[in-house]
Amino acid sequence: MSFYTDDISNGYNWKGLERAIARMMEHLGWKDINVIGGAGDRGGDVLATRAEGSLIKSWVVQSKAVTGDRYIGPQALKEAINALSFYDANIAAVATNGEFTKTARQRQEQLSANGYTLKLWNGAFLKGLVEQMPEDHAGFRELRQYQDDIVHKVVASFDEGNKRAFYIVATGLGKTVIAATIARQLWTRGCHRILVLCHATDLALQLEQGFWSQLTKDIPTSVFFDGLPPRNTEGISFGLYQSLYGYLPGIDPDQFDVVIVDEAHHALAYGFRTCLEHLKPKFLIGMTATPWRGDGQSLTTIFGNPVAKVSLVDGMAMGYLSKVDYRILCDNVDWDNMQGMSEQNLSIRDLNKRLFLPQRDEAVISELKMAIQEVGRPRIAIFSPSIEHSNRFAQMLSASGVPCAALSKVDKSERRRRLLAFASGAYQAICAVDVMNEGIDIPDVNILVFLRATHSRRIFVQQLGRGLRLSEGKDKVIVLDFVSDIRRMAEMIDMNNEGKAKGAEHEIVYLQEGFVSFSDARVESFVNMWLEDVADLSGSDDEVKLKFPEGF
Repeated sequence: MSFYTDDISNGYNWKGLERAIARMMEHLGWKDINVIGGAGDRGGDVLATRAEGSLIKSWVVQSKAVTGDRYIGPQALKEAINALSFYDANIAAVATNGEFTKTARQRQEQLSANGYTLKLWNGAFLKGLVEQMPEDHAGFRELRQYQDDIVHKVVASFDEGNKRAFYIVATGLGKTVIAATIARQLWTRGCHRILVLCHATDLALQLEQGFWSQLTKDIPTSVFFDGLPPRNTEGISFGLYQSLYGYLPGIDPDQFDVVIVDEAHHALAYGFRTCLEHLKPKFLIGMTATPWRGDGQSLTTIFGNPVAKVSLVDGMAMGYLSKVDYRILCDNVDWDNMQGMSEQNLSIRDLNKRLFLPQRDEAVISELKMAIQEVGRPRIAIFSPSIEHSNRFAQMLSASGVPCAALSKVDKSERRRRLLAFASGAYQAICAVDVMNEGIDIPDVNILVFLRATHSRRIFVQQLGRGLRLSEGKDKVIVLDFVSDIRRMAEMIDMNNEGKAKGAEHEIVYLQEGFVSFSDARVESFVNMWLEDVADLSGSDDEVKLKFPEGF
């Protein structure tokens, strides 16, 4: 058995062929793999990059599934060349489970003579390549100690006959790698039908791809959504609880040996919980990076107590997340009117409006360009307050000499094109409202810019996590936080204080000193005085009334 299953090799699963090609490429060392097939893909199904010496070459692959004796003609090559142009790629390929016509081969030679690099991969080539591939993925990751400990605890719990396990691991610390390794070990124990559930299509696709590095090539994977049920075959199936929900009456409760729930904080939603109550697997696993829920419900009711908790600060203290230089730019505080505000019993919303003066985009760009001088190869992710602002700011930043692409309010193919250009260095920055919260992995980001407030600790931590992953040549991530919300400042002071404790424990100098700095020290003192009386200011509602500390 291999991931290049019979239904794919015989042409009956065109989506499966796209993802098998992506998995094959990643298994053999291509990077930045993106599967984009579908309506509006502009002729490209898989995007990737591959290092050739000191250069990074971008690839676009057109996938063509055929049944019977059908052949692929020159039209597919035309589509691939169109995709090559649209995605600004260096190399194109057409891949099929079948064969190419003679005229297609001739057209390839003509294109080559005109300077185009176009590969033709037929079914025999793909099948032979898969057979010759090593068992383990080129990017197989040896586990860190805390990851190995979690895998051991979860698998030991299964071996002891327990029915569930739960772990909390912050963004950037490999919760998916942990889950994939658990799945690999449970596979060797006879659990050959594994279901991985989440709440969003992009996340399901990312999860499947995130598992590949830890799986041997004999473990098939598949995805289901758009109203389709999971496949009733051996393998690991990734999909949405929303799709599963409609098929519950026809799904045998013990169809799956193992059920893994990602972003487990969503599992208390009615439809998700109904799915989990219907299914009776041998083992249920919950994992999340952000366990906090606004309604106060506890995930332990479904998954039990966590076997481990690893926070962002834990990760930084252990050296497994990037060193953080977090700068809260608070020069826009209206200290002149502070005394008048203190007598008005203001809500958080009113305080934010009156305490913070509007921040000009020109001033933000000036601060950002100073930060750029501190890093060798700037890779910038910007969170904007609105789609309109995101597009305007991207244009302003590009005009200032820092090429920037806006990701919001563009179709999926255009977003993928811009992300590929970012990955290959054509853009130095990407700007969005929320599409970077989940489902996009950008490990080499070394500057984060916050221009919007979020009242959700979960979303804020996801956004912060976009810049915390380690990457070759990345010394630290600089965070420029321009957010005008007193709750964000309280959140960061809390995290900073936790960091000082962790740093002392692990003898990490920068954590001992604190990784958050305020451009105006009065703000840190101001918020610290509040924290003595306010248990959790960061999670307070807009309408909560605040009493000013004396002395301001």
